[in-house]
Amino acid sequence: MEEEVVSMASSQQPWKEVIEREWKRRRGEDLREEALFPLATSPFGEEEIVAMTDVVLSGKLTLGMHVERAEKKFAEAVGAPFAVMVNSGSSANLLAVSAITNKFRTFHCNPGDEVLVPAVAWSTSVFPLIQLQLKPVFVDTDPETFNVTFESLEAAMTPRVKAVMAVHVLGNAVCMGDLDRFVKKYNLLLVEDTCESLGSFFGGADGSQKMLGTLGDFGCYSFYFSHHITSGEGGAVVCKTEEDYNFLRCLRAHGWTRHLTNRAEVEGQHPEIDPRFLFVNLGYNFRPMEVQGAMLNVQLEKLKEFNGIRRDNYNRIQAALEKDPRYSKFMKLMKPSEGTDPAWFGIAVILHGSFAHQLKSYLKYLHDHGVENRPVISGNFLRQPSIAKYCEGVKAENFPGSEAIHTRGFFIGVHQVHVSDEKVTRLVSVMLSYPFEPHDTVLVTGSNGMLGSALRDVVLNMEPKGELKTSQATWVFATRQDANLCDLGQVETLFKRHSPSHVLHCAGRLSSIKEMSENPVKYWMENDRMNANILDCAHRFQAWLGPVKVVSVLSSVMFPTDAALPMDSSCIYAGQMHPASEAYGLSKRALGKLSSWYKKQHGDNFVCVLPANFYGPHGDFNPNTAPLVNALIAKAELAKSTGQPLTVMGSGMPERQVMFASDLARVMMWVTHNYDNEEPLIVAGEEVSVRHVAETVCKATGLTTGLSFDTTGPDGPLKRTADTKRFDQLLPDFKWTPLSEGIRETMQAYRSQA
Repeated sequence: MEEEVVSMASSQQPWKEVIEREWKRRRGEDLREEALFPLATSPFGEEEIVAMTDVVLSGKLTLGMHVERAEKKFAEAVGAPFAVMVNSGSSANLLAVSAITNKFRTFHCNPGDEVLVPAVAWSTSVFPLIQLQLKPVFVDTDPETFNVTFESLEAAMTPRVKAVMAVHVLGNAVCMGDLDRFVKKYNLLLVEDTCESLGSFFGGADGSQKMLGTLGDFGCYSFYFSHHITSGEGGAVVCKTEEDYNFLRCLRAHGWTRHLTNRAEVEGQHPEIDPRFLFVNLGYNFRPMEVQGAMLNVQLEKLKEFNGIRRDNYNRIQAALEKDPRYSKFMKLMKPSEGTDPAWFGIAVILHGSFAHQLKSYLKYLHDHGVENRPVISGNFLRQPSIAKYCEGVKAENFPGSEAIHTRGFFIGVHQVHVSDEKVTRLVSVMLSYPFEPHDTVLVTGSNGMLGSALRDVVLNMEPKGELKTSQATWVFATRQDANLCDLGQVETLFKRHSPSHVLHCAGRLSSIKEMSENPVKYWMENDRMNANILDCAHRFQAWLGPVKVVSVLSSVMFPTDAALPMDSSCIYAGQMHPASEAYGLSKRALGKLSSWYKKQHGDNFVCVLPANFYGPHGDFNPNTAPLVNALIAKAELAKSTGQPLTVMGSGMPERQVMFASDLARVMMWVTHNYDNEEPLIVAGEEVSVRHVAETVCKATGLTTGLSFDTTGPDGPLKRTADTKRFDQLLPDFKWTPLSEGIRETMQAYRSQA
């Protein structure tokens, strides 16, 4: 009551009018041509100035009734039992970590214990852990929500983890249902760094809405100038129990007893010490000043209004961006986590993977056009030089989601004052008028196989033959050492690490006819899983990579044994295949269908190439399992060493379409940018007899002992002609490698491997 009387008396004094006039005069002088879209606008006016001036005139500057009143109001505003105000959000984090490591706390962390912390975090989300002898264990972040997920927390979990430092990014949240489930599963302490997310809500299990920062043992907030509300500098920690409340108040101020709720009881236990200077714990001086408390009291009255305006500004800017067709080609906004209602601190943007190389230039362009911008917090914090000494052996590149945010992400302001529709239109125009130029990243799976290796050779020997024109690109040749494609998690990591704009899916599980016919379950399951994983990731990751085109390689074993000639795409999904390769063939049929379904249902640009027999270097040269040409080369070299003729199974009369692997590689590169049809593109080379192939092999290897035909073996069908009309129409001038030249190169490669 006394406080209210003082305030009313003060408001009637002439000095108030003087201060208000002077504030407005200076603000008027200070109004100059602002940036089109500054990072933040001034969040306070004459009410806050008068309130702070009142405190200065009172002469009572250190922690007192204004701070205590602000603490109570803040606790009520966020829905927490207790709140302790401090001098900054960084101090709030340090104070909370000091509480969970305090030996007087029943459940606490000990030196060397591990704490999970996002790789995308502010310095003082991480440093308090190190300062208090805990070990940060970094957790990768999701480039859609910019926050950690249940899966990434699980992946980082170790037996020594005792706590989680959750960081809610730019108003968005960790998925709170998942976070709650995770900390309860492992009985972990939880500190929520909510410095950027004051006023964001999440749905409780009971259907209620709760504010971020109130789920964990401690929630930390910042009142820095540009944040949701401000006291200039300042922060707060909230907690659930009176015990923790006393820890916070004691640690905040020197470790003494002056602010404990049970002060008399504690001081009575130490009668030999002056109670005014009784230190019962460790401590800092994180006390805020009374002017900060006074300012915060005024700002708290505006929190709901400010956050309503922030949400409205964000929604209108998002709608304007999404309405412009250029937007989806270049970038995406941060996606709200499930079950959350963000009070946006900023508009977080991630460029599509093809434009990562332009991030620095784009941010300068925005700045030059009046749109101020910043990295998302500090980007991938593992790239900061300060961290190397304290977290040795942890590499930034092992956090691919955080790397995507670091290399392609940024944010602009959202503001607590209304942004006009005219300014929104101008902002969107600036953001989308930059001259974006894509730099493709092409991910090749199965790079140790014949086709993958041929693609590598063609890329390394750019420029390819004249009919192929490819955009500037980075090529990534993935092998089994990079990822087990049957493991969805490893495929996701592969996509996060490389952010592909195109995928050439050449990988497959193959073996001898005998092995595959005896183990059909294995070869069906492994091929089906890797194919499904590649397409699943390419579909889902478009939310933050942008469009991802997938070119998958099918197989001529899909053709039924009784198909009419020439065989076209109308028959590849029906009819009986050769029983020995049925499992592999069915997996290829499934791959073709799945690609088609993704295109029909989701509009994904997933296409397929169906090649006939191909041969070449880097392939299998086992006489019993290799493709026709490679097998004959191996048999011819053996015959030459023994002085025997080259024995060919059958009569040599059957005709087959064969092509050099590098020709197929060049076709794949063309398809990458030029073929978007749902129908698989059938590719087949020159049709020649088996005898002609064998004679060409003998000539290339220098075998002079002739040919021998084992007519006791089956010939198989005399023809298996595939229909290449579509290919011939699309690439009428394609230059095939002559059979003799291709066999000579393949033979040289075989000899170099022998």
